[in-house]
Amino acid sequence: MKCEPILLEDYVEGFLDEDEQKKIEDHLQFCKNCQCEYEQLLNEQNILFAQLNIPKITSSKEDAIMHHIYTDTKRKKSWYTLKISVISVAVIILSFTFYYWHRPPIEVTQQVDEPTQLVETNSSEQEEHLDSKQVLNYNEPFLDVSIDKVVENGENIDIHYRVKFKEQYQRDQDNVYKQLLNKYQDIEVANSHKVDEAQDDFFGSVKSNVRFSIRDKEGQLIITTKRIDGEQPMISNFSASGGGTAILGEMIYTTSVPKYTNPATFEVLQMEAFVFDLFETEVDTAHIQPFQFNNATYTIDSLEIKQRTLYIAISTEGEPEMLASDWHLAIDNRLIGYNSASSDYINNRTVYKLQFENFEQIPANLKLVPSTVIIKKQIDPIVFDLH
Repeated sequence: MKCEPILLEDYVEGFLDEDEQKKIEDHLQFCKNCQCEYEQLLNEQNILFAQLNIPKITSSKEDAIMHHIYTDTKRKKSWYTLKISVISVAVIILSFTFYYWHRPPIEVTQQVDEPTQLVETNSSEQEEHLDSKQVLNYNEPFLDVSIDKVVENGENIDIHYRVKFKEQYQRDQDNVYKQLLNKYQDIEVANSHKVDEAQDDFFGSVKSNVRFSIRDKEGQLIITTKRIDGEQPMISNFSASGGGTAILGEMIYTTSVPKYTNPATFEVLQMEAFVFDLFETEVDTAHIQPFQFNNATYTIDSLEIKQRTLYIAISTEGEPEMLASDWHLAIDNRLIGYNSASSDYINNRTVYKLQFENFEQIPANLKLVPSTVIIKKQIDPIVFDLH
């Protein structure tokens, strides 16, 4: 598993499902950087525990339902492709049938025109193109958030909320998804048993999420998933779960608070998403140059072969608002997933370290393709009345 600071913070805050928790725990056994980050986050949380001394709230049975929904999302790529194919075939059949029954009768004496020469259709005019310069605009709030239901569950109150892309952004992601699927029909990794995992990593990685706070009717902060200066929540350790739906990027989450806290409002403070991007950049490995991605300059710091493994280090200044989660390679229109990847924040730079196995030599030319793009958008609070 690669280093993912966002997931590590969610892990400490108890905001991951069981599968993601296990992946983080396995990763922490081997990654020293994440161990240090984990200890720092844990120390901050322990300070709050000591001040509040409030026990952890156990998750409800809704977690199991959400987990079941989450596992279904791994099949969305194949289902999406099948659905598009079936609809296309149905449209063709109906069009042919309509034409056949409504065409004008042909007179027997009608002169038959000479056959015209068949002109080969320019397929590039029929297909949507992969525009490597396109950058989706996420400068405004790009998610719709709604409260599905608020229900009592024993001593707790479960709040179910839905997060999805606004219509124009959903269209963008659907369009980009189809183009990427058409462009890179297969994703390769050196170890064949990891192919399915790599496909899910790339094509199943679009997610939407929010950071939020819940308050009582007097405005007292009950819980928060984003630190608020000058305020301490009544509860620091709470349960949460989430899963995807059949719509690309749409997520349903559930969080629980004790009934005695009397939750009154749900406030959305920040929007987050992992989204597809059509960016790709050509790299001449004999003359490596910096490249621009979403208004940030990236450099390839090293590129070398060791024991048939290609090692690539990429970095950029600071932490841009739109940051690549990781990078894949594309060689001759074959998308090649990494065998190992990590990202760190070192000396005010975001640094990616990638490994691609089974390379005898450094390719003369290759393309860098972002796995997904991480977007965080601070917004004016959107407040929902839980009553």
